[in-house]
Amino acid sequence: MNKVRKIESIFELARIILALAIAYGLSLLCLILVTEDPLEAVYMFAIGPFTSMRRFGQVVVKFIPYALCGVGMCFMYASNRFSMFGEGAYLMSGCFVAVVAFLLEPFNLPLLVMLPILLIVGGFFGGLIGFTPAALGAKLKLNELVTSTMLNYVCLYFSLWILKVYLADPDITFFASRLLPDNVRLPQILDRSTIHAGLFIAPIFIVIAVIIFFRTRLGFSIRICGSNRDFAKFSGINYYKSIIWAHTIGGVLVGIGACVDLLGIYDRYLWNEITNYGFYGLVSAVLARKNPIFAPLGAFLLAYMHTGASILNYTSEVPIEFVQIMQALLILLISAQTFLRKTKNKLIFKDSQDAIMKEGKTA
Repeated sequence: MNKVRKIESIFELARIILALAIAYGLSLLCLILVTEDPLEAVYMFAIGPFTSMRRFGQVVVKFIPYALCGVGMCFMYASNRFSMFGEGAYLMSGCFVAVVAFLLEPFNLPLLVMLPILLIVGGFFGGLIGFTPAALGAKLKLNELVTSTMLNYVCLYFSLWILKVYLADPDITFFASRLLPDNVRLPQILDRSTIHAGLFIAPIFIVIAVIIFFRTRLGFSIRICGSNRDFAKFSGINYYKSIIWAHTIGGVLVGIGACVDLLGIYDRYLWNEITNYGFYGLVSAVLARKNPIFAPLGAFLLAYMHTGASILNYTSEVPIEFVQIMQALLILLISAQTFLRKTKNKLIFKDSQDAIMKEGKTA
């Protein structure tokens, strides 16, 4: 049994690596075919993110929210109940973090006091958005995918209303809030880059999430419910309660990611359209195969790809949407259940035959 699990683990890793290689190779081939200077384009996409501290900083600041959102989406993904609440949770959390920051501005509290408060606010509203479609699915049997997609747009337009009515700065020429108070901004930790203190905050919550996922009864219940619903119910696990907790915890992590991103990068709240961070978190979870330990690796890969695409966009005629080709290929190949299945089954069958023959000889 241990040998079978080892074979399955090796092939799962091989599937991901091979999918990455195929997607990356096809993407580079597309670059070669559509650009006048293919070598320069390939260099800018593949090596560009590491050519300066400023560019590498872009990778890191994208990685931080991607990783938190990805780990959060692993909880939802592991429960085997698909939902798209990530975008709504991200927008709503960022909006209310800004609202609370302005409400507490007159008290001039230090960052060490403001930061925990705002992280709690972000986590609360993210968890609330994650909880809503899961609770509606459990109590009213509504489809989580439909309700969460609709909820995303409710959150978008509600946050736009708050921004327009309460936060908008009338003295600027673009649609954004007034400047965030200095006592809520996360400090930069490296010169000549945008890398901020969120790089130290994110791992704390990722480690806590991994412990919950693998070392607690709740995490075990979520994983069992996602693997076998009937067995979970037969074992006495409250199926719907576990599903609701999975979505709520996922939403909390997405909300914390929004809070860290807002306070680390932006000097104003200006999210007036879909950010896609919730979707990128879901892609990170897919790349990690719903394992929160590997979600940061998927998040770093996405951050690297998006930064490379941005560099390619302003150094050549290739549009930034080019990276979506690679994302689509990755998702298709990694999500494909039959990709490398025959080879894996052959090895498992051969191992079983060898075990039977050994037992026959010893008998």
